[in-house]
Amino acid sequence: PTINFDVTLAAVYLVRNPLDVAVSYSQFAGVPIDPIIALMAEPSGIGAGNEQRVYEFMGSWSFNVASWLSVPHRPVIILRYEDLLAAPERGFSRLASFLRLKPTPDQLRRAIEKSSFDVLARQEAAQGFVEKPETAEKFFRAGKAGQWKDVLSPDQIETIVAAHGPMMMRFGYVAESCGA
Repeated sequence: PTINFDVTLAAVYLVRNPLDVAVSYSQFAGVPIDPIIALMAEPSGIGAGNEQRVYEFMGSWSFNVASWLSVPHRPVIILRYEDLLAAPERGFSRLASFLRLKPTPDQLRRAIEKSSFDVLARQEAAQGFVEKPETAEKFFRAGKAGQWKDVLSPDQIETIVAAHGPMMMRFGYVAESCGA
């Protein structure tokens, strides 16, 4: 309800493997991983808001993703974070096409460069970043996919897959026949 579709032409939604989300969100919130895993599965959702931000209801990770898959009256492009890291040209080209933009190869290259994790992290180090919570050392922490493999325990992985397996399968984050 906080998004006014009367003045919204379309939406861009970035989805990220919830195994990595748990690691990243734990650092972002300054909270241990296990409570974050529980919060990400909570159907009543994660809410946030303060003097600078409107209250935001996100629901569980699966609910949040599903809510963007089912917007019937506006175009929505869903991009996997991992794909943008692995093949930024392909992802940015899809995005530009969705937005009905026709960038030159040089414009596309510059857009990718200026929005790269390294550039954004350097900007944050030099100028700060308004969305960084006080609980986090920095907003642009690592920007990598697959960190969960070195951080999460087998039990934590199992808990996340049990809570989000069907949606994870839909995005290729987990195979139908195995864990993560």
